[in-house]
Amino acid sequence: MDTDRLMGKTNAAQDELTDVLRNARRVFVFTGAGASKESGLPTFRDDDGIWKQYDPMTLATMEGFQSDPVMVWNVYRARQRQLLTAHPNPGHLTLARMEQYYPEFLLATQNVDDLHERAGSKKLVKIHGDAWQMRCLECSDVTDVRDRDLPDEFAADTLPKCDKCGGLCRPNIVWFGEYVPHDAMLQAMTASATCDLMLIVGTSGEVSGGYGFTECALANDASVVEINPASGALTRHAQFWIPEASGVALPRIWRQATGEDVS
Repeated sequence: MDTDRLMGKTNAAQDELTDVLRNARRVFVFTGAGASKESGLPTFRDDDGIWKQYDPMTLATMEGFQSDPVMVWNVYRARQRQLLTAHPNPGHLTLARMEQYYPEFLLATQNVDDLHERAGSKKLVKIHGDAWQMRCLECSDVTDVRDRDLPDEFAADTLPKCDKCGGLCRPNIVWFGEYVPHDAMLQAMTASATCDLMLIVGTSGEVSGGYGFTECALANDASVVEINPASGALTRHAQFWIPEASGVALPRIWRQATGEDVS
């Protein structure tokens, strides 16, 4: 393997990557927690990540929620307060600009934050849910918690209840052992299977092997570009791997390809 070429260190590789970005027409982007890390949101698996503080089987399973809904809700409520102080970084802004540039574009994110939306992304599907939503365990009604006057910290008698049926609500997050939303996954699979460029941004691809998105893209002879400081499960599929934070790498390669400065 030509590691220098894979990492874009040669002039020829840089020129080839620029051509790929300029000539693409159907673009699929797959982002993970690393895309939001520069905005101050801890990832899950890093040394300072959430799974170092909490057992995922307690925090991110239905069984854990049923055992201690107050603890689980309070962790997610703390995450929501983090989101209020976080802002989209240059990587988010660059992806939003790409959406306007390419004729066909879809961004599928594993992130449950709202930073892509706040950066301006609209052609977006969230395959792991939304941290700002809650879902009723009885009738499945979904509500945006920003429309509710919820306490900063819950107790047993203040847990969020459904406006329609009065049932207990849970965070509208895809937990371990649960299926991802069908419509979102269908859109992502279709986009990955028809794209001519796939960008992997800030994800190790360890969750469900990246859902087969890269294999779908490669089957369509798409170029695959990974932007992630560390190699992961999907790096072997990439023609280009840029081992940098997305907030640094994405604006740079976009400027090289189009001459645009995204700020």
